Amino acid sequence: MKFMRLAGLFIALVILPAAIFSQTVVIHDPASQGSESGLGEAETRVMETEVLPGVRKKLVTETCTDSYTFTGSVNGAFSRAGAHQTLVFYQFCETGNGLGWVGITLLEGGKPVGTWVADSGWAYQVTRLPDVNANGLNEFTLAYSGGMHQGQGGIGMDVVEFVKGAPRGMGWFQAEAITDTESDWGYKVTVKKGKTPVFFRQKFLATGDNKWKPSGANTRFTLKKTTDTYTAVK
Repeated sequence: MKFMRLAGLFIALVILPAAIFSQTVVIHDPASQGSESGLGEAETRVMETEVLPGVRKKLVTETCTDSYTFTGSVNGAFSRAGAHQTLVFYQFCETGNGLGWVGITLLEGGKPVGTWVADSGWAYQVTRLPDVNANGLNEFTLAYSGGMHQGQGGIGMDVVEFVKGAPRGMGWFQAEAITDTESDWGYKVTVKKGKTPVFFRQKFLATGDNKWKPSGANTRFTLKKTTDTYTAVK
């Protein structure tokens, strides 16, 4: 019996760290190129015929000309637990260096659930997150390139969730710094899942050829308050 208790304790000690590790999710890794996902023919047609006409009516002005550009899409349950939905992220217009209007459209069953726009910047990438705050829904990140100013630029990422059927920013962080179109440094950002997610980051320096070396320890940090406002398109 004593042997069995010791064996059980050993197994628990082995499994516990693995379980804890499995609750940590990578949000951004500068060494990863990411992956692009496209839209099917039917979804593209829905965007063109049912979504973009309303966006054009709301946004087109002399300073915001129609220049719709698809950025990416992800699948998940974003606004309703157990749903099979597609989240589409796109640039609608650019109004200046690093400035412009972007759009988020949520599709389900081949139909738009809702569309929201924000004066946020230049759309770069969208990524699905695996329910980091344990509410039964997928969160997602929206990455923006801020344009170049005196040869300096960067990439910022919003962490976003749906609350009562509408997107709401949980916060944002700077992901990378860029000089003359080349990355200088970036953060590997992770989050420990839970009702109150805990975020960590470790700085990496670019050494060329998409190779990176760590600079400093992996430390806890707090997301900055999101200033973007997502306005529904009726």
